[in-house]
Amino acid sequence: MTLIARRSLAALLVLAAALLLPGVAWAQAPERLATQVTDPAGVLDDRAAVDDALGQLQQDTGIQLFVVLVDSFDGMPAQEWTDETARLSDLGDRDALLAVATGDRAYAYSFPDDARFSDKELADVAANDIEPALAKGDWSGAVIGAAQGYAKAAGAGSSGLTWVILIIVAVIVVALGWVFVRRRRRGAAGGSRPAAQPVGPSLPELTDQANALLIELDDDLRASERELELATAQYGEAATEPFRAALAASRQDVAEAFRLRMTLDEVPAPDEATRRGTLTQIIERCQTADARLDAESEAFDRLRDLEGRAAEVASEVDRRRAAIEARLPAAAQTVQDLLSRYAGSSVTAIATNVDQARERLAFAASALGQAHAALDEPTKPADGSQPPESAGAGVPGGDRAEAALAVRAAEQAVDQADQLIAAVDRAAADLPAARIAADALIAEVTAEIAAGRAAMAGGGGVDGAVAGVAGAVAGGEQALAEVRAGLATAKPDPVSAVARLQAADAALDAALAEARDAAERDARARGLLAQALPLARAEVAAANDFITTRRGVVDAGARASLSESQRHLALAESMAASDPGTALTEAQQAQRLAESAGRAARTDVQSWGGPRGGGGGGGFDAGSFAGAVLGGILAGGTRSGGGGANWGGGGFGGSASRGRRTGGGRRGGGGRF
Repeated sequence: MTLIARRSLAALLVLAAALLLPGVAWAQAPERLATQVTDPAGVLDDRAAVDDALGQLQQDTGIQLFVVLVDSFDGMPAQEWTDETARLSDLGDRDALLAVATGDRAYAYSFPDDARFSDKELADVAANDIEPALAKGDWSGAVIGAAQGYAKAAGAGSSGLTWVILIIVAVIVVALGWVFVRRRRRGAAGGSRPAAQPVGPSLPELTDQANALLIELDDDLRASERELELATAQYGEAATEPFRAALAASRQDVAEAFRLRMTLDEVPAPDEATRRGTLTQIIERCQTADARLDAESEAFDRLRDLEGRAAEVASEVDRRRAAIEARLPAAAQTVQDLLSRYAGSSVTAIATNVDQARERLAFAASALGQAHAALDEPTKPADGSQPPESAGAGVPGGDRAEAALAVRAAEQAVDQADQLIAAVDRAAADLPAARIAADALIAEVTAEIAAGRAAMAGGGGVDGAVAGVAGAVAGGEQALAEVRAGLATAKPDPVSAVARLQAADAALDAALAEARDAAERDARARGLLAQALPLARAEVAAANDFITTRRGVVDAGARASLSESQRHLALAESMAASDPGTALTEAQQAQRLAESAGRAARTDVQSWGGPRGGGGGGGFDAGSFAGAVLGGILAGGTRSGGGGANWGGGGFGGSASRGRRTGGGRRGGGGRF
């Protein structure tokens, strides 16, 4: 028989087997799952009981367990096949996957990062509820055992860290429940629901979705930026360039989304069609930014390897924590000094910073304690043998995934404590600088008033122009009187004095513009810009510090104003040399928007109040809980597809990477049977 004939015969035999032996499930590459149970070989002999068990699991826990049984994993490692199938199937934060290759005698599971299940509990379910049935070829029993085991593990809460996170859930529900109610009410105010059911989401629903995405993406950008700084310090600019590019592009998308969000508040208000179109653009921009960040998250985690370096990073974070703690007494004295010398929002914004920093540091210490406990306590295999030496991070055993999450939370807390203390130091420099700027502006406005009086005495120009100058002069004189009176008090507010004088000066400039040539206008603008830019930078930085360290409760309005203030500041700086007049206008607008952002953010925080009662449990005190929730370090799963609670906003990435275990986002396990 020729080679061609032999190959043809082999192909016919394969085809015949496929047609005549429907019970055989051939090797299958990973693919998207179309149904919850995929059983091409028909090996599940008690499908009704399987469906009942899976349905009961979802009813009891919210977890939808997908099941796939094939003959072979197509030569791939079981865990790799299972993880790829989960990815292709877009399994979310409430979806798990159990994959069994009956011919290979191998299986694996892929589980979401659900706070109710520790890695040890998942391993126990595999050893006690899944593998015994698999070993006997009882495929239905294995699936039923998995569903029942996961349901029992979800209710048991045997992990010490799980108990901590469950307590966090309760705190967050009480503390942040009002946030979602308030956002709902604000969304409802954006438009009334029509009597007839609309096609697609209603205007209030679009408003809610857009606001939620703006808040979440803003948090993701802030967390990603800090993670990128840490990675760049360790590995250099070249290694982190792809992540920097993704972050910059996503930041531009979100900035444009915030700009669009500001247009919804314009007067007159946009009509419903325009509003709907704008909201749709905001959602699309945020989703694009989210996907771009998520596309880089796994590569970033591999670069940083927080799980493998958990013990090392924990030691470094603890050193930083101790160093910042040593700065608290001096910072507290600075705050008291500023409160005794100045009034206004600039000083009240940092009045509680030292207390907030102390809470973040207390939380960091507790989180580091959890990390060390996870590393030092061996996770024993289900068969009772000793754990492998490679487990943990340089210790005999330990849960490196749990430790990595705790270390990341501690890092975020220490970063915020550092930012809070830095804001105090910045205010100590900015407030005296604002006082000096106020004196300079007093001289400037005084000179402008004199020039205005001279123009009126000369009688030049038309009557309307003279009337405009007269109004500006009167306004300038009133501003001077009010500012001088305010600065003469025991505790002046130099920042508001500067804002008042800048407005009066701008009005005088506009009224006198026709009497000045272009060169004189540019020279004046450059002089004023030299004063306005530092003040705008200080106001933007202060608002950014406040929102970043309290982002857990700050709403979309404050964030939108801050984003726009940053855009106007960037324009002012880019045009300072070429067009000082326009740059001055942009700097003043940046300062006004930043002031508005800070005011709105303080209102959000004051309305929140924070969870102050009860004990934290697990080594956390109520104060550190409150600070961690306020700072966005502890958060509930509030996005579409989310659930449970986690240590916070995660590392570098978007929604799909939030709360992941730093190694791809899902937990897995399995083996031979």
